[in-house]
Amino acid sequence: MRFANFINPNMHETSNRKSFTKKLFLSYILPFLLAFLITLYALFGAFVSFTGSPAIKENQALLQEDLAKQILRFHILGNSDSEEDQNVKLYVKEGIMTYLTPLLKDCSDKESTTKVLMNHLTDIEKEASRLLAMKGYYYGASVALDKGTFPIKVYGDITLPAGEYDALKIKLGMAEGRNWWCILFPNLCFVDATYTVVPEVSKQQLKTLLTEEEYTSIIKEEKPNVVVKFKLLDFLSKLF
Repeated sequence: MRFANFINPNMHETSNRKSFTKKLFLSYILPFLLAFLITLYALFGAFVSFTGSPAIKENQALLQEDLAKQILRFHILGNSDSEEDQNVKLYVKEGIMTYLTPLLKDCSDKESTTKVLMNHLTDIEKEASRLLAMKGYYYGASVALDKGTFPIKVYGDITLPAGEYDALKIKLGMAEGRNWWCILFPNLCFVDATYTVVPEVSKQQLKTLLTEEEYTSIIKEEKPNVVVKFKLLDFLSKLF
């Protein structure tokens, strides 16, 4: 009993010291560490955003400019957003693509494609109006080769950055409805309706037109999942 009474005070003192240390850590040290880490992370993010964004934006702008030199887009605007006008817009789109296929089959670059289209603008306009009339719409169509500003657009597993591109533009009637667009050269106008992945033939066409860096920049690749762990969190999980 005397021996037990001799060691009990020390054990009690050790227990109190551990309790005090734990309370001190939870009340003061841990909040300070978390606040410090959050502040450090926020400052790092702000630094990266401030210094990196201009460079990233500049690279994206240069990529878009280079792509625009090689790509010709197709843009068709519906008369209005009514269901009827939107349906006939898609009907005209399909008809025009069928009409253009034999005309453009021997075109191997944007320049030759543009030249063929320029020589047939009047015919394309007549064909668009004819297709409208076949469905009972007589508000006509206008056709032009012009520059247009396009938002970011995904064609299967290819993503084009937003920006200004040359395009064959067809306006139906008042042209106040939703629009539809695709890539006329190289021809990816069939991708939206049929494919979720761009066929290899179309990819090879793009690959021959673009630099390797440009090509890899617009192709969507599967990225591995990255799990970030903090040693502090591991320590806390073991502690409690």
